[in-house]
Parts: sequence; structure tokens; C-alpha cells
Amino acid sequence: MTLPDYMTDRNAVLADENVAWRDGKAPNYSKPNALFEAERTQIHPSDSLEHLVENLVKNWEKEASFKTQAADWRTIDHKVYKFSTNGGEWQTVEDMLRLGTYNALLGETQYYSSKNSGFEESHLTFKQSLRGGFAWECLKVYSGPPVVAFKWRHWGKFTGKLRCPISDTEKIVAEPTNKTVEIFGVTVAHVNDKFQIESLETFYDPAALFNEMLKDNANIARCPITGQSA
Repeated sequence: MTLPDYMTDRNAVLADENVAWRDGKAPNYSKPNALFEAERTQIHPSDSLEHLVENLVKNWEKEASFKTQAADWRTIDHKVYKFSTNGGEWQTVEDMLRLGTYNALLGETQYYSSKNSGFEESHLTFKQSLRGGFAWECLKVYSGPPVVAFKWRHWGKFTGKLRCPISDTEKIVAEPTNKTVEIFGVTVAHVNDKFQIESLETFYDPAALFNEMLKDNANIARCPITGQSA
């Protein structure tokens, strides 16, 4: 069986032409790719399920974050695709395009309010605070297609100021600690016979990343969103 390129090459979709990219061109993934190569905890054989699933998810994330037209996404089955976090309501591809990947995954926590952060703002929050990139790796696959259950790790170094809304009037501002922050989770994916994603159910603690960034951090402030920028 010939596998699609998005399962054998983690950057496959970046070469797609005649698609609508968010910034008018394919994004630059050099920082997260370099971080992944330097600090991943697993090196999977190229024919392993872990390697293939890792590439599929990385390409899905690139499409979800940077392709602005749902029709251009190659990693999903457009007829049935849906996404949920921690047993919450199912979201469609259009929901994710409107909300953004970070907002769709984080929702509402004591440290972050997705209702008060737009698509661009949410990406800027993590681009500014995790300046060296936010890498992702598949740790272990527990079941093969068509129902693929896997554990993952997401990490980066907190080297830039964190600014994130916690309500419509207030935000948290925290100075960087220059420490590595990481989160773990489990995802269950249903795929079709073309290995396109039909559904994704992700389970993890949305507050975990902020707990990592704010623990033992003496430089944290609550600031009004309408006031002077911190």
C-alpha cells in the first residue's frame, strides 16, 4: 500500500501549491522542527505506527493553523470530520478555522479565556512566550487504524513574556523563567482507508501548560486588558 505523503513527511503540506495560506505563504517551521530534533525523547523507526501517526498529526496541525480554506486541508475526511477536547462538544473544521487551534484545545481555564482571545491573538500568545518553538512528538501508539489511540508530548522553553486573557477585562502577565515547559495527553483518532482523519478526541489538562509557566514564578501580574500594556 502506498502511504500518503502527509504520513511519511512531517512537512509535506508545506509544499502544497495554490492554497490559501494565512499569511499569504507557507509558514516557517524551522524553530519547532529544530527543537523537535534536539529534544525529542523518542526516535521511531520510519515504518512504525508512531512515526506515521506523528507525521499525520504534524501535517494536520499545520493545515489547521495556517490553511484558511477548509477545502485545502488534505489530512481530513471533509464529509465527517469532527474534533473534541476532554469529552466536550464536537467541533467542525469551520469551528476550528474560526476559533484557532489553541483556542479549540484550551477552552476556558483559570489562566486563559478562549472566549476573549481571537485566532491571531491566541497564536501570538504562544509565539511570544515560547520563542524557540512549541514542539510535539508522539510517544506511543496503543492501537492501529482505523481507531488510533496514542499518547503525546508538547513542549517548549518559556523565554518570552506571557500575556493571556483570563476574562474580558483582565489578563495575566508573567515574565519568562527560561525553563522548559511540557504537557502530555492522549488522543483517539478515527481515520478512513486513505488515512484521512474522520474524528479526533483529545484528552489532557488544559491548565497544565500554564501551571508549568507560572509555578515558582515571582513575576506574575494581573492587568486590565484596556489599561496600559505590560
